[in-house]
Amino acid sequence: MAIIAVVYFWGGKWAGQYTGVETTTSPSPVAETTAKPVKKGATTAPTKSYSDAVKEYEGRRIQFDERCQVVPQSPTYKNGTSVMLDNRSASARTVMVGGTKYDLSAFGYKVITLSGSGLPKELAVSCGSSGNVGRILLQAQILQ
Repeated sequence: MAIIAVVYFWGGKWAGQYTGVETTTSPSPVAETTAKPVKKGATTAPTKSYSDAVKEYEGRRIQFDERCQVVPQSPTYKNGTSVMLDNRSASARTVMVGGTKYDLSAFGYKVITLSGSGLPKELAVSCGSSGNVGRILLQAQILQ
């Protein structure tokens, strides 16, 4: 009986009162997430919500639907204009604008800047295996 009392005394909650160590049970460990270090000089901009991007790029948004059709089909923009490529499909898409490929996630979007030389210029728009689903007329930026 004395041995049981000693084990209880040294191994139980009382032990912490006399040795300065409290024995407690801890919950299962939780996985911690760590942030990746940011390179010096790099800036990280918060990602805009879809609805904020739609508002910001109103009149400068090119949508691709489930069948890879584009709306609007032949818009006109000035050189240096930022536009939103908007995939409204449940499938990821690769689109081409003027020969440059852009990967769009399912229901995702990407903002690009249209620029070129030898303006005005027509940029062909393709989506997946569908070629020439639209055209963008890129005009010179004339300053007054």
